[in-house]
Parts: sequence; structure tokens; C-alpha cells
Amino acid sequence: MFETIHYEDTLNINKAKLYIDCRSPSEFNHSSIPHAINIPVLLDDEREIVGTLYKNGKLEQAKIVGVTAISKRLPDIFTKIIELKTNYDELYFFCSRGGYRSSALVNMLLGVGVKCHKISGGYKSYRKYVNEHLENLISNVKLITLYGYTGTGKTSILNELQNMGYNVLNLEKYANHRGSLLGSIGKSEPFSQKKFESLLFEDLKKSENSYAFAEGESKRIGNIILPASLYTKLRASTKILINSDMDFRINEIKTQYLVDFENDKELIEKTVKKLEKYISESRINMYMDFLKNNNFNDLIQDLCENYYDRNYKLPKENFTKIYNNNNSIEIAKQIAKDFEEYFA
Repeated sequence: MFETIHYEDTLNINKAKLYIDCRSPSEFNHSSIPHAINIPVLLDDEREIVGTLYKNGKLEQAKIVGVTAISKRLPDIFTKIIELKTNYDELYFFCSRGGYRSSALVNMLLGVGVKCHKISGGYKSYRKYVNEHLENLISNVKLITLYGYTGTGKTSILNELQNMGYNVLNLEKYANHRGSLLGSIGKSEPFSQKKFESLLFEDLKKSENSYAFAEGESKRIGNIILPASLYTKLRASTKILINSDMDFRINEIKTQYLVDFENDKELIEKTVKKLEKYISESRINMYMDFLKNNNFNDLIQDLCENYYDRNYKLPKENFTKIYNNNNSIEIAKQIAKDFEEYFA
């Protein structure tokens, strides 16, 4: 009989460990334990077939289909796990609720002498742990928040601060969205709410009872809703204002948004057309002409002046520091120097 372990107990084990998600690829991509890898017992199409059979009461047939599906991949799975054991002392397997999928794989591995554990309650128990502790972690972090118009280099500054070893809550990274109308351009699919919360949770643990840098956000980043307590904490934080001239902003936006224009052109056009409810038809047509002629500079400048800046509401409170950014690396160094005592 295999041993089960609660997720929270794995956190106290100071050995090289790896979480292995036995769910289907689509379940894994939607959300998982951060840094877990996916070794699916059933692929997406197989899971759908097995699930349909279960729903129709054909339990034995469902088991046969499941066993047949995974048996074809067992040699590859076993080879991969043997390789992983050379780098990790502990392997923790989980599925949705700690049921059939993880149990079947762990039983098989134990049967051939591979030491491993199953997480009790599976991914559902991990989510319960996050939900129970997230609010406490938010309450214990102290934030220094960067504000500024689109393209002033806030994200680049945060990335540099993180490279320098400072705690950073990169909310847009957790959402895989930049928080603006064009925020999904150049990105893969936006992350789910659960994935956002898991990534936030991981970095909050690193920042517990200490300061962290963050970027000022609205209550939503794309489809992601910020926890109310986190939004309140952002608004009450120590605030920094980042300013930049228009040439810098244009270049920053091109660097962030238009990395692969040819592949993203259709998406950019569709996204710009969503502005029809906010700006005139003549301006939309002008934007389409800019795109057709690859005139990004004029497009970005007009978007900044007539859409972004008009709709971006800076906090009314005083800023502790104001920086004029024309070099994000140097500004990050200056911020680190100016706020050194916060991290002493």
C-alpha cells in the first residue's frame, strides 16, 4: 500500500522534491501546483471517452479503456521517472482529488521499486490550502507600488529589480496579460484565475513580513480579478510615479507588444476595433491605415494620447518618489538605492 502525504507537509521536507501532475494536459495547462510537471495518465481525448463511459454507468468498460490507454505509454513514463529520480529525492504525484489516476501510477511505480508518494486529496487539497492561506500572506506583505502611464517602463523596472534580488509581485506576469486593451498582444493564452492565484501565492510566500515591489493595477487584469484585499493593499502602499517622454514610451510599447508583428497583426487589428465604442469611426479608420502601412509610431502615440492616458487614473495621493525614466536599468538601481532602508 502506498503512502499518502498532505500538500502542506511536503513544504517542510528539505529535500530535492518534484510535484508530478497526473491529470490530462488541458487540466494541467489550466492550473496546477507551480513548478509541477505533467505526466498524464490519460490524454485529453482518452479522459473524455473514459468520463463518458463512467457517466453512462459503464464502469468496467471505462476501466478497460483507461488501462489500455496508459499501458501504451508505460515504458516511456517509467523511463522518464527513473531519470527524474536521479535529480530528486522525493516525487509527489497528484491528480484532481487524489483518486484513480495518481493511485494507479504510484501503485505501479512502488511495484517496481520506485519510492514515491501520493498527495492526499490531490489538486483540490492544494487549492484548499491556497484559499486558506492567501489572505494571510497578503496581509503580511508590505508593498512599494509603481504607477505611471502605459509604456513608461514599469514592467522593465520590476524585472530589473527582481534580477537584483528584490521581492517582486509581477501581477501581469501571473495573469499572462498586461492589463490594458492590447494587453494580450504577443502573449499566449491568458492564465486562469486559479493559475494566477497560485503564482501570486508562491511569490507572496517569499515576501512574507517584508517589502515587495509591485505595479499599480486596476481591479481586473484582463479576465483576472484581483483579490479585494490585494487591491486595497496596492492603493494603500508606498507609491512611486514613473514618467517617460513619448519617444521612450513608443519604443517600450513596440518592444513589449510588437515583438512578432506579422503573426500578431490580425489580432492587433481585431483588438483595435474593440475601441469603436470609445473613440470615433474616423480615428479607428486612421488606426487601420497606420497598421496597413506598418506605421507603428503614429499608432502608438495616438493611442497613448487619446485613449490610454485619458483613461489611466493616477492615485490622488502624493507619491513618495517620482522618476523620469529613459533607462529602466538605471532607474531600477536608483529605486533600490532610494528604498534601501525598507529592506534593511
